[in-house]
Amino acid sequence: MAEELVRDPLLGEQRLSEPVLLAVLGSAALQRLKGVHQAGASYLVREGRDTTRYEHSVGVMLLIRLLGGSLEEQLAGLLHDVSHTAFSHVADYLFACYDEDYHEQHLRQVIERSDLPALLHSSGLDLKRILAFERWPLLEQPAPELCADRVDYTLRDLWHAGYLTQVDVKRFLQTLRVREGRMVVAGREAAIWFVRQYVRLVTELFMHPLEMFADYQLARALRLALNEGLLREEDLFTEDADLLARLRQMAHPEIARCLSLLRPGLEVMEVSADQPFDVYARVKPRMVDPLVLLEDGSLARCSALDGELAALQQAVLHKAQRGSYLRLRG
Repeated sequence: MAEELVRDPLLGEQRLSEPVLLAVLGSAALQRLKGVHQAGASYLVREGRDTTRYEHSVGVMLLIRLLGGSLEEQLAGLLHDVSHTAFSHVADYLFACYDEDYHEQHLRQVIERSDLPALLHSSGLDLKRILAFERWPLLEQPAPELCADRVDYTLRDLWHAGYLTQVDVKRFLQTLRVREGRMVVAGREAAIWFVRQYVRLVTELFMHPLEMFADYQLARALRLALNEGLLREEDLFTEDADLLARLRQMAHPEIARCLSLLRPGLEVMEVSADQPFDVYARVKPRMVDPLVLLEDGSLARCSALDGELAALQQAVLHKAQRGSYLRLRG
């Protein structure tokens, strides 16, 4: 039986022997995600923002596997982000999808146009069942619960950005447990640590003025290209480098100006609503409040164990809902 050793910097080495997992990993649809950055345009302006959707998808699958999830749920983990456009959530800002669900709206269409249905059918698997993500409680949960998707992007983004070490990540992963099909954290301190890291992710990465400005500036360039017929919406479902190259070849002065700003050394500041600004940016409000497995075997919400966390997260939610006014320095 063929095997493949998958090496992940955060989840370690795992041997995969299931033919369908290996086939999906090697599919064109999954391989495209190697060229799609998870943090949108941020990697163009800021170091450490180079996580790819492929790396994250594999990480989600491996985490589900480590926690005892079924083969179908592991496949769902691999496929959950396959419909992201180039530059990921930039498409949400382009089309004003404030729930950041543009890729979810297009998931079935993207998969049906790919090589994935034939691969799954040949393995006797039901694509419709796999894509019913509500079946897979380890993969997806509504906020503020933990799930493999939310845990992986938090730890992976913070590690890539230099905020966490591999030791930090592995220590937390060892505290994850499954109770009644849901992911919980064993121990108060580990849960509080994760919530604080999540706040850090949202405030210092997702809501950083530089990152929001870069995403919205790229969205503006794409909007110009779409409005003038230089791009079609389906052209977005490619890789970052390909889409960026097309934009740069358009010889459009305003698009060129937008792209010229997306470089290392870009300086952006947040200003008040009554001051001149270049970009008004909004990101999806996000929070977590995991269930904590206590020493006596009972479960409690993390916020019930640390009163400061609820106030901290409410402040972050309020800022996300209000939006940010951003201006170029100089």
